[in-house]
Amino acid sequence: MPIIGISLRFQDSFDSQVARGIIEYAKAKNDWSLRGSGGGLRPLKYTGRDRCDAVIARIESAQDADRYASLGIPVVDIAGAHTRHEIHRVQNDDFATGRRAGEYLRRLGARSFAYCGVQKVHWSRQRLLGFTEAAGISVDTMPRFERSLPWWQQSTPSPALRSWLRQLPEPTAIFCCNDIAGVKAIAHASDIALDIPSRLTLLGVDDEDLLCTLCNPSLSSVRLDCATIGFRGAALIDTMLESAPMRIPNQPHIVLVPPQEVVERESTTVVLEKDPVVAQAVRYIRTNFSKAITVEDVVHHCSVSRRNLEIRFKQARGMTIHAEIAQMRLIQACKLLKQTDLTIETIASECAFPNVQRFHVLFKRAFGSTPGNWRLR
Repeated sequence: MPIIGISLRFQDSFDSQVARGIIEYAKAKNDWSLRGSGGGLRPLKYTGRDRCDAVIARIESAQDADRYASLGIPVVDIAGAHTRHEIHRVQNDDFATGRRAGEYLRRLGARSFAYCGVQKVHWSRQRLLGFTEAAGISVDTMPRFERSLPWWQQSTPSPALRSWLRQLPEPTAIFCCNDIAGVKAIAHASDIALDIPSRLTLLGVDDEDLLCTLCNPSLSSVRLDCATIGFRGAALIDTMLESAPMRIPNQPHIVLVPPQEVVERESTTVVLEKDPVVAQAVRYIRTNFSKAITVEDVVHHCSVSRRNLEIRFKQARGMTIHAEIAQMRLIQACKLLKQTDLTIETIASECAFPNVQRFHVLFKRAFGSTPGNWRLR
């Protein structure tokens, strides 16, 4: 009976959800024995092949990466902080996470951006690169505040972080590499009376619900698909155990799991457009896109001429009012396709598309796939 080690800390929902995915896969394997470091699992011993036939681990230090690389058994890392050619990785797509954050903040109207990250780790760097690409800024010019992960986890006040926050232009949208950094940045901004979200808009990663909602104001966050990371990590272990030549790889197998949606809370409940009329229009669209609103409804709400609003809207947002309404509906449709088993027809209706045929046309134009095939992928 293969013994599969699970080396997780179980100190946050990331580990718990990853473990849930591993267990879901293992239930179909009658000959697997799981040995782990939390919950109802037995303590994991790091003595190599005599204790485990394979390991799924959250590797967050260079020392741990070296130790796991020396075990001589299949190892799958689910963190992506430190890379070794002996260690396979099934992890969140961190570049796509950063890109999603940048796209979301740009839709709010952000034009000034900054990044809070963890220094010298692969996943934080990838999130930064994706963020800068979506924001249209070079990495070298992006204002950054980077410290070690233990530094972010400390509750000690930081004059350096306060000083950095003061120097940012107003308003600035800050992407924080995880919720821990986001909560700490919010606390320091509050200490120096920087209003959130009007002067600073903050977005984290992980959607640690308790952590995000307990801080004041609550923190918006990019949700990750942790259960799928665990499930696919276990599937990769299964493949390696059936293929002995894969035990010591020349090249590691790397599986990237796309992030999920942005969970909105108080830290991003603002439209950052400088033109007040455009901001008013965007707020109206965000509030009412799931109704059968038209461009005329938006114009009427803003009490300006249609031509005036359309010119100002296109200059500020880079798209027409009609395109903005369609984009919001498509974003909502993607959420429903991912998170529910509603029919395509019901989703089209819920998102206020005039008919299912129009929904198909717009969806395929935006994503290169029909809604049904996109859901299957």
